Amino acid sequence: MQEEELIKKFRQMPWRPWLKRQFPVLVGYLMIANGTKKAFAKQGIKGEWPIILFERGVWYENENVLKLAGQEAEKYVKKLGTKYLVKVCLSGYKKALREVNKMSKDKKTSALEQYKKIIELLEPINASIWTAHASEVYFNNELKKKLANQVSPSKLDEYIGDIGFPKQKNAHALMVGDVLAGMLAKELHEKYAWLKSRIEAGFSIGYTLAEMKELRKNILDNPPAPHKYPPVPVKLKKIVQEFRNIVYLRTLRTDSLFEIYFRAEPIFARLEKELGVDSIKYYLPEDVVNGKLKRYEEFAVFKYYDDIIVTKEKIVKNQTIVSEPSSRAQAEGEIKGMIAWRGKAQGRVRKILRPSEAGLLQTGEILVTNMTIPAYLLAMKKAVAFVTDEGGTTCHAAILAREMKKPCIIGTEVATKFLKDGDMVEVDAENGVVRKL
Repeated sequence: MQEEELIKKFRQMPWRPWLKRQFPVLVGYLMIANGTKKAFAKQGIKGEWPIILFERGVWYENENVLKLAGQEAEKYVKKLGTKYLVKVCLSGYKKALREVNKMSKDKKTSALEQYKKIIELLEPINASIWTAHASEVYFNNELKKKLANQVSPSKLDEYIGDIGFPKQKNAHALMVGDVLAGMLAKELHEKYAWLKSRIEAGFSIGYTLAEMKELRKNILDNPPAPHKYPPVPVKLKKIVQEFRNIVYLRTLRTDSLFEIYFRAEPIFARLEKELGVDSIKYYLPEDVVNGKLKRYEEFAVFKYYDDIIVTKEKIVKNQTIVSEPSSRAQAEGEIKGMIAWRGKAQGRVRKILRPSEAGLLQTGEILVTNMTIPAYLLAMKKAVAFVTDEGGTTCHAAILAREMKKPCIIGTEVATKFLKDGDMVEVDAENGVVRKL
């Protein structure tokens, strides 16, 4: 299909904001490019993520997009199982980490050749971005159907989140384990500094040694309690285990991807110097390889089956990224969301919208954000509760709330619009309500 025809088609689709992510064109493009049938097939998976749109820092969705992705996932999950999908990502990550660390010490091979190798190494991890999302759609639908007569509708999402909590450890849990095992700050810094860079997909500075020392102290002072799993019906144990693998994959894929970008920085810096550009993240891989550099800052990348378009034209028009609070919410002084972890807490609001603001949060405050990321770990340790615009049962905030045992309400859509710094609020995560006091 021609580019103009596809742009017209996408403009007519009923898009709604899904996830706000400040990904540069290199990251967004490679994610989408590895969601095709051909890319999946290279990882031994018969499927694809059919339709997707990323524009100016926002991923967009609609019912048809998610339905198609879930239908694709049902086929390859039933054929391959979720252990295989995790294996694709984990083995790809281990290989990429090993090779990038080796290349960083190699100053003889050209930076361009190393860059091309990195793009290739990222393929299985980028494919895993979509197998995780699509499988989550499939399993959420299946679990809701199977649990409909066993769990009340008001507690269903929370129950699915609790039974789906993975037993495999994500990067944050591994860091906590290393801290409790006695690892010192310097070694922790070398191993986990990259966690803070996730907000810019690995293309920003990581934790400083001083921040890591503070984080280590906080973990030692407040060690997490083990997750308590609710009872699972015997006939659902198999599907729940499959779902836990997908929840683990959901964090593994982005942890892996952004750590590789972060550790590849010395190679990227060499290439940037050779090309005379400020950052390689603003350029498409094909253009870098061909020497025809075209810089993208404001852009859209979208995929319609085998066709992938990168354009500076605007696709989604007259839509806001976050809904405005309703007049009823403003009158009643409260908003609602999904419960990620139960409990109640009161405190003053501290809105955190970027990593540079995380240090402003004081002990005992309520963290309010569009989404949580590892860069907010120090703030999350100090906060008494979390409230987010985005989120589902397996989002970062939900998983960390369960690890830290702090009241958390996710998916409010409007928290960052409705609440202001200094507002005194109650987070009632027994009923899924945030109230101004």
